[in-house]
Amino acid sequence: MKFSLSSVFLTLLGASSTLASPITKQAMSPEQSFGVLTLHSGNINVHQKEFYVGQSGYVFLSQYDNADNYAKFSLKNNQLYHNNDTALIEQGGALAFKSSGPAVTGFDANAPTNIGYELQLNGTSPVACPVPSDQQVFQVYYGQVKNSTDCVGIDTVAVSF
Repeated sequence: MKFSLSSVFLTLLGASSTLASPITKQAMSPEQSFGVLTLHSGNINVHQKEFYVGQSGYVFLSQYDNADNYAKFSLKNNQLYHNNDTALIEQGGALAFKSSGPAVTGFDANAPTNIGYELQLNGTSPVACPVPSDQQVFQVYYGQVKNSTDCVGIDTVAVSF
């Protein structure tokens, strides 16, 4: 079999244009249920973890605080919902779902990834900080976190059910 330089070049060019093609997906429909997956290589405690909502309403990256299995979320009018509770950011930056308190707006999941949609709040990603009583359990925060030397930035992806 004889290969020419031009045929090799054209093959590589075709392969690279296929790999460089933008991801095309339909936008996530309003009120569609999804789970949240975190990404952060280099830290086993926060990489490829799900969001869990504890009994307190706070969000963790493991089943902590009597959290239910597989938390389901939805977006409506740029607000993030878990069950019938809207997301709020407590003083100190903790993400929580409670029936009382001012709901935070600015959540979106518009940028497609290869596994879902990037979930952000006003264009920012959250951080995960260890719970003081258990350094293997991480809690989710947005914005500036006080005493955050052990916190790590995470990317969050909304993954449809």
